[in-house]
Parts: sequence; structure tokens; C-alpha cells
Amino acid sequence: MKAFAVVGFKDSGKTTLAEKLVGILASRGYRVAAVKHAHSGLNLQGDSARLFAAGAERVVALSENASEVIAGSLSLEEALAALRAYDFVVVEGFKERFPGVRVAVARSREELEKLQSPLLVAAYSAAELGGASVPVFKPGEEERLADLLTEKAFEPPAGLNCGFCGFSSCIEFARAVAKGEVSPSGCRVLASRVKLVVDGKAVELNPFVQDVIRNVVRALVSTLKGVGERPGRVELVLID
Repeated sequence: MKAFAVVGFKDSGKTTLAEKLVGILASRGYRVAAVKHAHSGLNLQGDSARLFAAGAERVVALSENASEVIAGSLSLEEALAALRAYDFVVVEGFKERFPGVRVAVARSREELEKLQSPLLVAAYSAAELGGASVPVFKPGEEERLADLLTEKAFEPPAGLNCGFCGFSSCIEFARAVAKGEVSPSGCRVLASRVKLVVDGKAVELNPFVQDVIRNVVRALVSTLKGVGERPGRVELVLID
């Protein structure tokens, strides 16, 4: 899975651009999902429906106390974990928290400056943004913008800020990935060979917990009759 965020200020046109990018990626044969930051609660007939109509197979709209499509309250990190089977996830909003590349929808040079980040790879604006530090795409150039985002986007880290990658936070790790200093596979949580799903929801585990679960389960299973000393793939399902 690759992901990128469309960021900007209120009423700047984020949903319109996200809608267009979802449609372009879907038309190219990618399986696309979307995540929207619902600042003022959920509106089942509003922007989220537009992303579905554009071609997203699944949309997760998040507010402070609810989520649309996926039941229960989800964090951004939990939503991304649930969508890792898709080719692309288009995230609208979360400019402070999304640990991946972003495109800024800016109506002026001042807005673009406020949205500057080491993770910003492009800007989208009908206005003249002379001297911008990233490529600027205008309305009508969405296909070219999608080309750039397809090239630059990567799978965002798990969001645990566990530090096992050697960086202080997932955002810092993502910045290093964007600069080409490390590979996205350096996130040891995503490289895990231990997967935990509780009531249908994926739970990310830091490497220490992964090792504990792996070693305990393997030790128990290896004592069972008919099982070798070093079992390979083990699947365990617990049902109340």
C-alpha cells in the first residue's frame, strides 16, 4: 500500500482535489481507499459520498468520537492499518499527523508557507505561487500530479512511535524516507511476521511484543504431538 495526504485550510478545495485523484488512480486500475478528517462530525450525504462516487472502494471518515464505514471510533493509525490491503490510500487532512507525503492545496503563497513540511512534495493552486519550493500544479493538471504522487508516495509507518527504527517518531522516520535516506521497509512494525487481528481490527505491535508473542506461541506449539521443533507459519484463533 502507498498513501499520500491532500492538506490545506478550510474550504480550500481539498475534497475536490482528493476526489479527482481518487478517480484518476481508480481509472488506472489501482484499488483505492480514502480517509477523511471530519473536523465537525460526520455527514453521510456529504464529502465522503463524493469520494465513493469518484471510485474509492472504501472511505473512512473520522471525527473526534465516531467513524464512517468502519464501526467504532478509530485513530488515523488504526484506519491506515485497516486499509493496508489497498494499492493506494488517499488521505484528506491530518496535516499535522499524517506520516507520509502530502500535496498542499493553497489559495495563496502565504497559505503554502504555512503548510510547508519536509513531507510536502507538491502544491495545487489556481493562484500564482512564484518561488515555491515544490512543484505547483494548476487545475487541469491533475493527471501529472497523480504521476508525481504515484512516484513519491510510500507506505506510511505504523504510527506507534516505538523508536525501533532509530528515529524519535514515525513522522521523523517518514521525513527520512521522503529524503531517500532510509527505505520504508525500515519500519520494523510493518516488517513484522506477527499479525494480530482483534474483532476484525488489525493491531500494530512493536518489535518487542512481536518477539514475545512469537517465542511463546512457538514454544507452546512445538511441544504438541505431530508438530516439528521449528514450526513455520502458525495461525491461532481465540473465540469466546
